[in-house]
Formats: sequence, C-alpha cells, structure tokens
Amino acid sequence: MNVRPLLLLALSASLCPAQDVVTLHGVTISATNQVTVVYSKNFATCAHMRFSNATCTQTGGLTHAANMFCAQGSFVGVTVPAASFLAGFGIGTNVFLVHGNNGGVASACIAVAYDGAYGTGCAGTLGAPALDSSDEAAPAGTTCTFALQNGLPGSVAVLGLGLGQASIPVLGCDLLLGSVLGTVAIPFDGSGAGSFPFPLPLGSTGIEFTAQAFALDPSGPQGFTASNGLLVKVQ
Repeated sequence: MNVRPLLLLALSASLCPAQDVVTLHGVTISATNQVTVVYSKNFATCAHMRFSNATCTQTGGLTHAANMFCAQGSFVGVTVPAASFLAGFGIGTNVFLVHGNNGGVASACIAVAYDGAYGTGCAGTLGAPALDSSDEAAPAGTTCTFALQNGLPGSVAVLGLGLGQASIPVLGCDLLLGSVLGTVAIPFDGSGAGSFPFPLPLGSTGIEFTAQAFALDPSGPQGFTASNGLLVKVQ
C-alpha cells in the first residue's frame, strides 16, 4: 500500500485549516417581546448582527450594543429581550451576521420573523387545541386566517378576539385575553380542525389584538378545552 498520498493529504489538511463560516438560521420576535436568534459558526471570535437593506446588500450598522453571538457551534440558540437591540430592529427588518474581525466572513441576509403564540391551553380528547394563523404580522388590507387543530372532531369552538394578554381561570382553563371584543363560532371537521378568515381593515396598521379559542369537549376540564393565545400585530 502506498501511504505517501495519504501523508500528503494529511499534511495538506493541517496546513490549510477550515475556512471560517457563519450562518444565520433564524431571528424571531415572540409575543412576549423576546428575540430568539439561531446561528452556526465555526470560529471563536464573536459574530455581530448588522442591518441590511431591502435588497439584502450586506451593509449597515450594528443592531445591538453588547456582544451576544460568541458561542461557537451548530444551531446555537440565543434568547434575549427585544430591548437588547437598537432602534430600527423589528419585524421584517433584514439582518445578517458577520465575523467580528473579518468583514469578509458573513452570513446570508434574512428577515426578522414574528411568532405571536403565547400562554398554554388546556387539554381534551386530542390534547390542547392549537391556535395559529396564516400571518401574525399581516399587512392592513389583507386577510389573517385563524386555524385551529386538535379539537374534538364534530364539535365547535368559540374564537374570542380581544385586547391585551391575561391569565384568568375560566371553566377549568385560563382565559388569555385581557378583554374580549367579539366572538365567532368555528366548527371542527372530522379531523378536529377548523378555520376563520378575518379581514384586516385598511388603515389598521399598528393595531395589536389577541385571540384565543374555547371548545366543547367532554374530556376537558368542566367540559371545555382552550387553545393557546395569539397576539396579532397588524403591519
């Protein structure tokens, strides 16, 4: 066996260390104003998050004052309060990560996402109903479609729309709406799913409202189950 090629390959690998790489997988703002950043990098130097423009040209100032992205590894998760970021950072903002000592090593640009789910529902036959929407940061003039899963097939839920977040014991579950402005019935199909399209009026930009569903289910506390809450921020 000729070991010379193997020795040359090993020597080459030792003389040519792995290239520094940083990847930004996701940046998400939660309904409780926490920001979760998931990234990967193979170098020890801290990475910095910077603003980008609408075309994702990798230029722009820092989004934060303190170092937060120093841990090395794959799919590293960092969760910090939204107040840790500077003015201009928010839903839909384009950002990227860059090597702290080498501006030529940078991730691709991504937009800051939003997840409006908050609180915990109470379980019934198929577990706690899960409330989601087509877009919790939908633009004014579009339709935000609320979707329910895990309901009792053939039963019905009442979706409440309100203002603010709360945790008030009701029917053995927790009412997660600070106040209720209106309700609508949503029937569950044979798989325990249901939906409701809600048009967002023009001129409603900047309005925030909450949603939660209560459903009839004999396996739930006092014959009812409840979903998580959802905070919608109209853009």
